[in-house]
Amino acid sequence: MARKKAEVIPVPAPRPAGRPSIFTQELWDRVLCLIEEGQTIRDIAAMVDMPAWDTIRRWIRNDETLSSQYRRAREEATDAMEAEILADARTANAENASAIKVRADIIRWAMSRRAPKKYGDKITQEHTGADGQSLAPPTLIFQTTEAPKRDEDAD
Repeated sequence: MARKKAEVIPVPAPRPAGRPSIFTQELWDRVLCLIEEGQTIRDIAAMVDMPAWDTIRRWIRNDETLSSQYRRAREEATDAMEAEILADARTANAENASAIKVRADIIRWAMSRRAPKKYGDKITQEHTGADGQSLAPPTLIFQTTEAPKRDEDAD
């Protein structure tokens, strides 16, 4: 009995596994939009069809334009965070008030780091004299001296 030759079945070329790692402006715009809505890079990386955390970080690290867009998006995210605090405050009751306060404190801390000029701690310095009194204005004392006399006859 004659044996049949084994058929060779062509294997399709392997598709790249995993998430998209090739930069496109459309993908970057989606990432920025999500960041402005208050999502973190880790949140975004966990989403379907989004690049991995280290890919996004590499894009930011290697391109100054992307880095500045990312910083701007993080600053813009503070508006979404502020809205989140206000929404939580509206739902507060006796049972969840302390948990909402802790959450608001954490969000406020993040906001102060993302947009320090807008949400950071304001530091003022006041100078006082002894016993908390106001400082006395400086007194200026001018002393005049006579100019030495010139001998006009010495010409």
